[in-house]
Amino acid sequence: MEKVHHMLPKRRVLCVGDSTQSDPEAYGDIYRKYRGWVKKIFIRKVTDVAEMDVQQQNSQERFEKAFKDVPKDVWQTFEDPNELYAAVDALKGA
Repeated sequence: MEKVHHMLPKRRVLCVGDSTQSDPEAYGDIYRKYRGWVKKIFIRKVTDVAEMDVQQQNSQERFEKAFKDVPKDVWQTFEDPNELYAAVDALKGA
């Protein structure tokens, strides 16, 4: 993300990740470091990985902590890919 910001500092970006590892925390950090650069953060709540503690990884508490000081309208979670498609379509022209 640092390289992308260095190459495209004036572009607004969308971040898409999932809840399996540290995407929420990493994207929260990037938003706080480069305020105004990240337009929207989307995190897919993964529910089908046997080795993962689904409840902990997908807890609202985790997301609230990861996105501390990130406006709620900047980040959202989703489970169904169709939710993501609709949310990205809604950003067009915004």
